[in-house]
Amino acid sequence: MNICFDCSSGVSGDMIVGALLDLGADKDDLLDALKSLNLNNYQIKITKLDKKGVACTDFDVVLKENNFDHDMRFLYGDKKANIDITEKRTLKDVKNLLKKSKLTSKAQKIAESIFEIVAESEAKAHGVKREEVVFHENGAMDSIIDITSIAFCLDNLHIEKVFVKNLCEGHRKIRTRIGFLEIPTPAVKNILQKFGIKLKKIDFEGELITPTGLAALASVAKFEDVQSQLVKTGFGAGKRNYELSCVLRVDEIL
Repeated sequence: MNICFDCSSGVSGDMIVGALLDLGADKDDLLDALKSLNLNNYQIKITKLDKKGVACTDFDVVLKENNFDHDMRFLYGDKKANIDITEKRTLKDVKNLLKKSKLTSKAQKIAESIFEIVAESEAKAHGVKREEVVFHENGAMDSIIDITSIAFCLDNLHIEKVFVKNLCEGHRKIRTRIGFLEIPTPAVKNILQKFGIKLKKIDFEGELITPTGLAALASVAKFEDVQSQLVKTGFGAGKRNYELSCVLRVDEIL
């Protein structure tokens, strides 16, 4: 199967998973694979919903400890929060989890590639060694689940070629654990630079591209539009409530 992502209203790890599940990846097998990671203190909710008129699949990693990734007042407003990360995992720790899981060797390689890109980009952004990076900026659990799920779904759907079009980003500042950062964030900029990826800056106040989402695409995709026959389409829901739909579209193409 060949696919093309339309990122005109953003891309993140959970949006990619939702879109691939909507396209037909096996939900039960995914949940079984995630259980084999032997992680605790989270739940997975997979639901169908309508987001600004678009029927899509929502892949939600519900953490026991809130990391405020989708709290608009925290991200852009005056709300402050103490984020207590109790579980910290490095690149080495994550690779050990993957090796002990039920993921196929192909899925493990995809996941490892994504984690390495994220680690390198975050390391450069924060001035630390790649081995010292903790996944991700606001905590380990959700990025580990998202990336593992992306790798599983790509393998489960037997994806051969991946294309990306309409990669758009907004502007403004976004709050992180270390303070406010300009959009696109340093980690996203580092991935763009490393892979020579071009994006379109649009007149929109807010973050549309996360490091996890961009790293996943950078690891497997060509950033170019393709003219081909459409077979079917999937939609993955974003969690942030913007004026844009924040829905990621993926097309199966011939």
